[in-house]
Amino acid sequence: MKLASRFTSGKHLGNRIMLSFLLMASLVLGYFNLPAQAAANLQVHFIDVGQADSFLIQLPNGQNMVIDGGNNADGTTVVNYIKSKGITRLDYVVGTHPDEDHIGGLDTVINNFTVGKVYLPSRTSTTQTYTDLINAIKAKGLTATKAAAGVTILNTTADSKALTAVMVGPVKDTYSTNNNASAVIRLAYGSTSFLFSGDAELEAETDMVNSGRTLSANIYKAGHHGSRTSSSDAYLNKINPSVAVISCGAGNTYGHPHAETISKLQARGIKIYRTDLQGTIIFTTSGSGWVVNKSPWWQP
Repeated sequence: MKLASRFTSGKHLGNRIMLSFLLMASLVLGYFNLPAQAAANLQVHFIDVGQADSFLIQLPNGQNMVIDGGNNADGTTVVNYIKSKGITRLDYVVGTHPDEDHIGGLDTVINNFTVGKVYLPSRTSTTQTYTDLINAIKAKGLTATKAAAGVTILNTTADSKALTAVMVGPVKDTYSTNNNASAVIRLAYGSTSFLFSGDAELEAETDMVNSGRTLSANIYKAGHHGSRTSSSDAYLNKINPSVAVISCGAGNTYGHPHAETISKLQARGIKIYRTDLQGTIIFTTSGSGWVVNKSPWWQP
């Protein structure tokens, strides 16, 4: 009995050793596979910053981009969100236009990370918010690159798929409003594309449509928080999106998103996501199709 017990115990010990070896091997292989898998994905985070815009883009080549930084009071929220993703460097930072609800938190963002390039439109402002941003850029020893239609932020490949970020607006330097001077960015990875429209309104949208530049995108960040002054019919026809994301604050005094915009999107069968009702919305794509961390607020 003792011999049998010792034999059985030895066999179990051997099985345990073999199981431990296999588990360790799978963990090691999984560890080495994870970076490759992560690098094959593009993630776009539509951060919930209330009645404002802020987007974190984790690019499949390992770089990171931030478009806008919310209001002044949102700076710490945006910084903490970015840090929670293990990010220490922002390769590209874009302030779409000088309004506080877009650049307010960007000085705090720039102060807290290593920054590669900063893009701002030629339109300036005399506000303290804008001054704080310029001072933060200077303190990093950087100068802002002019944001304008035709500027290429990124043109490379990742996982054998094309990866591009190109500005399609503003088309002109002479717009009379900050909103129309918005930097508008088309981001594409493989067959999946996004259009970040800032607060561009009818005049700027018309110029982009007439410019002949590629505006088509699967996912459209609705202009001006879903205002009726943006998302014109001709612009939507040119973009032809499957999805719209509206960044706005719950119960905001502007009434965003306006019913007219929601009706336009619904009439086209465009799925709608809203940060005011759904919080932060994250799209992940391998360059073909996408998954979202939330179900659509509205879908056909």
